[in-house]
Amino acid sequence: MLTPSERWSWTYCQQRDRLLLDISEQAQFCSNLTSRQLVALPEQQSFSIAEAELFWQFMEGMETFAISHEQRLEMCLHALSYQYLQLQAHKSWYFPEQVSTRVQLAELVSIVGTSGRVAALVIAEDADCVCCLMLDDVQTLANKIIKRTSVVRLLRNRVSPLNQPTMLARSA
Repeated sequence: MLTPSERWSWTYCQQRDRLLLDISEQAQFCSNLTSRQLVALPEQQSFSIAEAELFWQFMEGMETFAISHEQRLEMCLHALSYQYLQLQAHKSWYFPEQVSTRVQLAELVSIVGTSGRVAALVIAEDADCVCCLMLDDVQTLANKIIKRTSVVRLLRNRVSPLNQPTMLARSA
């Protein structure tokens, strides 16, 4: 089983134009993030204790989701890589309102797309918004497809805990 290590390090590969996580001499994780999406281009940025704690939070948060251990590990590494992503504007207009509930970091949430509910993992939060790693593709109200492993920043009233039935908010 792969576990975080102080030997892990983040780096940017110019040839691939991707943020990478060097795991060992034989293993490397390639994120989806390109240079224009990154806040900074890391050069051998060591994996921190805080990142290791987040790693375990994300892994535990996805335990109840029906995916293999390898897929959960991949999603966890994607979630960790997004700490280097530039802050995005929220994309709440792409999704209908849901009944507002409090969701937390590393919690599985559901987002309603045109073809139904999809799961996402909360990877960052602030008072008004949550950043969610999509665990599956979702089609938005504008018929745009947001791909699996993408991160979407949403107002809190656009997500609900995954284990609770989704009830869309009604307005007059």
